[in-house]
Amino acid sequence: MEFIADIMVGKLAKYLRMAGNDVLYDNSFSDEEILEIAKKDNRIILTRDSVMLQRKECVKKIIRSILIKDDRLAGQLRQVKTELQLDLKPNLVRCIDCNSMLSEVEKKDVENRVPAYVFKTQEHFLYCCICNKYYWRGTHYESINKTFKNINGR
Repeated sequence: MEFIADIMVGKLAKYLRMAGNDVLYDNSFSDEEILEIAKKDNRIILTRDSVMLQRKECVKKIIRSILIKDDRLAGQLRQVKTELQLDLKPNLVRCIDCNSMLSEVEKKDVENRVPAYVFKTQEHFLYCCICNKYYWRGTHYESINKTFKNINGR
């Protein structure tokens, strides 16, 4: 499944990316752009904007959409998981900033590109060639994992 998210659910977009989902998100997208992209690319719209979902394309189900009801991330993730029967767990394969696929890089190739402590303590690294960012499973990963465990009832 591919998604497009509006400005009201930016954090949800990032967490869905953390779970490996393809989620287009740009806080400058207008409603018209979101509708056009969703229709053209067969993407599911994620929004808290009930007015946008009153457009004929959404009402007639030409474009799939989900009106996100909760303003808290955990509730939003639970709703998407339930409505679409998704298995949501950390699956860091996409850049959380640009949505591009990440590639594995050798540890030796990240020396002097990540903090020294990270280089010493981590063995596995991922790289986004679009954002020029490196990813690793540091202390922030525990927080991410806890969020997903919470929504999965584990």
